[in-house]
Amino acid sequence: MKKIKEIWDNNRILFILSFIILACLVTVAIVCVTMFFGGNKSPYGDRLDGMEEHALKDEDKEGIISKLKESDTVTNVDVRTQGKIIYIRIEFNNVTLDRAKEIAGTALEVINDDYKSVYDIHYTLISAGTEEVAGFTIMGAKNINRSIIVWNNNNPMPEPSTEE
Repeated sequence: MKKIKEIWDNNRILFILSFIILACLVTVAIVCVTMFFGGNKSPYGDRLDGMEEHALKDEDKEGIISKLKESDTVTNVDVRTQGKIIYIRIEFNNVTLDRAKEIAGTALEVINDDYKSVYDIHYTLISAGTEEVAGFTIMGAKNINRSIIVWNNNNPMPEPSTEE
């Protein structure tokens, strides 16, 4: 017992510092494990909490598809949801870009206001080129706070001819 008391007296500060360092390491390890490995398993975290009551129903998807297929230039429509986004992919045949945008905009008439206030809507319009019209692939989006569809402009423009 005398030997232990002598070691304690000689190395008291070292023992206290070692205990503090060990406590800090244990605390850091616990925090790291809970932050990186524990918690929610969803890739979206808690952003989708309460989405069950706003889930897009199959009959609503069918309503969007049938509305878009009313146009004879639409060949295929795919509607799917992921997170808080409704993806609408429309394939056209022999249609101009402006007309395709008008047809895609008609889908907003069928989508319930409840869905418009929860989901962003993303469009992908695809058309193969024919002799009458040029082909295109264009994407557009309408977020919760807007009432219009914003289209990107990534289609290649024809080179202006320099005739002399």
